[in-house]
Amino acid sequence: MYQTALLQSRFIKNSVLQQSALCFFAVLFLALASHLVIPLQPVPLTFQSAAVIFVGMTLGPRLAGITLITYLIAGISGLPVFATGTSFGPTAGYLIGFLPAALLSGWLAQKGMAKNISFSFITSLLGAAVIFACGLPVLARFIGWHAAIASGLIPFMITEPLKLLAISLVIPRLWRPAA
Repeated sequence: MYQTALLQSRFIKNSVLQQSALCFFAVLFLALASHLVIPLQPVPLTFQSAAVIFVGMTLGPRLAGITLITYLIAGISGLPVFATGTSFGPTAGYLIGFLPAALLSGWLAQKGMAKNISFSFITSLLGAAVIFACGLPVLARFIGWHAAIASGLIPFMITEPLKLLAISLVIPRLWRPAA
């Protein structure tokens, strides 16, 4: 079993308050990433998906799950944490996919799939695949399958792997076998 160096800290491992603070700052990180936008339509290009996977791989499945649930509740409640400003629309499926993507990425990282760049990249690609698998069907309900593929997948075929490669260069430095 692997764990991030951050979570192996004796201060965070045993403190609910510090784990809550970690989740709070992760939610802020996700909100910030959602507002770094290249305004494509109907799905904007953001750093949100890479941030979700980074949070999953950094915090592990339990804390990442709590973080993503908090993030989604904040957005559904109307706080300005989503790139599009709303959770009910063509991009809702991508938002729904954030939780399972973070859980999967965190679980795989915890099982050792974050110990080197190659494994981290594979893990992040699987997380991104979950986001697209949830996002495309919802987008297709609004604009049809052909348009959903053309606007909700194709524009991201180059940018998404580049973002995921960037986080895959960092993640292995954060993980080590659990003590």
